[in-house]
Amino acid sequence: MHIKEHLGFGGLRRVLSKRFNRIPDHREEAKHSMHDVLMGGLAMMYFQDPSLLQFEEHLQCPKLENNLKGMFVLESIPSDTQMRDVVDEVDSEELKPVFGDFFHLLQRGKHLEGYRVFGKYYLGVVDGSKYFGSEKIHCPGCLTQEIKKKRETVIRRSHQIVQAAIVHPKKSQVVPLAPEEVKNTDGSDKQDCETNAAKRLLEKIRRTTPGCP
Repeated sequence: MHIKEHLGFGGLRRVLSKRFNRIPDHREEAKHSMHDVLMGGLAMMYFQDPSLLQFEEHLQCPKLENNLKGMFVLESIPSDTQMRDVVDEVDSEELKPVFGDFFHLLQRGKHLEGYRVFGKYYLGVVDGSKYFGSEKIHCPGCLTQEIKKKRETVIRRSHQIVQAAIVHPKKSQVVPLAPEEVKNTDGSDKQDCETNAAKRLLEKIRRTTPGCP
């Protein structure tokens, strides 16, 4: 498949850089810009480092640090602690438009045509996933679960998402869409569930993703 310029690494990096520059930064003083913190996180994922600390250790090589600044257009590279502190305060809703940005680029390059089934439809799959769990750390949005351990019952708190993707039976690549978090911040007495999150997700897909009925 021929990759057009706007779908190459440079084009995708520009889209992300532009989106990250739009995210508000409410810090009064900042050693590293919000753009550099988020792009630094992207760089860690790009190089597949298993942890922020190992990513920082790799940066002790001057050659890698210089290459990283050039590849991801960074003025400065935050440490693992600085990255954690800043990213933790970013509302995930601010990052979700990135999925739409990339979807539009795929549409523009006509790369989604090969994903159509029965002539005019896209085949979508939805699945739930847990990405955090703890018996000690929690926040107001955590889901809770009672777990019996020998002589005591502990409360395990977790965060989950419902993720949708466009797939095709003959293609190994999938096109992910923005996820929906399963959370308890809507004032309801009942715990949120994957079914409710999936309903919200499908409504957002219809509203924000052209061509997905």
